[in-house]
Amino acid sequence: MQTTNLTNDPTFACSDVWGNWWSIPAIRSKVLDAFERIVILALFGSFFQALVVSIGTALRFGQSVVISDFMVLITETMMVIMVLFRRRTQNISLRPTDWALAFTATCLSLLARPFPGNAHALSQFAVILTIVGVSIQLIAKFTLGRRFGVVAANRGLCVSGPYRIVRHPIYMGYVVLHTGFLLLNPHIWNFCVFAALYSVQIPRILAEERLLSQDPDYQNYMQKVRSRLLPGLF
Repeated sequence: MQTTNLTNDPTFACSDVWGNWWSIPAIRSKVLDAFERIVILALFGSFFQALVVSIGTALRFGQSVVISDFMVLITETMMVIMVLFRRRTQNISLRPTDWALAFTATCLSLLARPFPGNAHALSQFAVILTIVGVSIQLIAKFTLGRRFGVVAANRGLCVSGPYRIVRHPIYMGYVVLHTGFLLLNPHIWNFCVFAALYSVQIPRILAEERLLSQDPDYQNYMQKVRSRLLPGLF
């Protein structure tokens, strides 16, 4: 009786390769990279539309509201651009919880909405916070360059600029920005959005550092820069 050697069967070999394609780092990293970009673009599209409409409507309510909305639009647009042109890596987290934390935090950030007409005594201070927060983000993002990402990944160590002060200056900028944005748009919706956001943002930071600390250079960096988010506090 004639037997067939399945290991030499082209059909078997093909199915074996495709059945184990996820174990190939190069293919896995490309799929995850593309998936992350698609999700970010989809989230940003909805946010962009709402904010552009709000900027047009807010022109009749006060220049401070328009400035804050425009600043938020700049920094979020830059985030998308950096995601599209960032450096690829094969050292990206495969933990579903890390992906859930990253996309939940990003999604919640883009769910904040401007509410024109809520100007009050703290409006000017809130505008200053917004500008400072955006400035911190822009400097940190330019410093990080093509190493920027949403999901925990190691695209190269950055220790210059604001990264000498805290390990996550982009997130620090978001804290300042969101504080100013909330003061300019004091609404229960935004309060709930930011409360939910920071309930997952801290675990997200810890998840990123769990992956990055696998790199001995990052371990040394953690010893030199003690603060993660706010100097002297966390």
